[in-house]
Amino acid sequence: MKVYGHPLSINVQKVMWLIDELDLSIALEEVDIHHNRHDAQAVAQRCPMRQVPVLEDGPNSVWESHTILRYLVACYGNKMWYPDCAFQRSCYERWMDWCLSSFQPAIKAALFASTPDGSDEGQAKQRAMEQCRYELERVNDALDDQQYLTSDRMTLADIAVGSLIHCLSQQSDWVLPPNVSRWYQQLSDRPGYQRWVMQAASTLPT
Repeated sequence: MKVYGHPLSINVQKVMWLIDELDLSIALEEVDIHHNRHDAQAVAQRCPMRQVPVLEDGPNSVWESHTILRYLVACYGNKMWYPDCAFQRSCYERWMDWCLSSFQPAIKAALFASTPDGSDEGQAKQRAMEQCRYELERVNDALDDQQYLTSDRMTLADIAVGSLIHCLSQQSDWVLPPNVSRWYQQLSDRPGYQRWVMQAASTLPT
């Protein structure tokens, strides 16, 4: 098995961090689909959307980062990662969906948007920053009486959402809410988080 992607991509980081947590021997095949035509063609053969990450498992190609996360725990995880109960799975899956639909787009607009040259763009970035703070408070509430997002055990919710927290922690004008800060410190102690998320020179929300 191998993963096609770039280590600076947040979505690739999520997948590689989980691979470390599951203690799987899956290598990252580093590709640059934006500047290398050969890499772009290789990914296009495996993913019709022509984006990374892509997991190659024998003859099967799996794409979309959160689908890859679900696939890995379903195939190679234990009951902690992939419980039999559909409702228990929904407890982390709802956070994964929220992450992609709400949290990650807000972070992209707030932190990675082009430098604004007009008042409208500046206002849009400010609104995105306010949205990030609002979403962070919801995460903080969820962590009020438990160690991780859905319980006192790590789940895919923590992988999906936690991968985004490091880039926020590096912003000098941001202060993480107290429960989020405590959670982030827990994640920071994990070797896979250190290797794939914290040691990246920068992160791109793609």
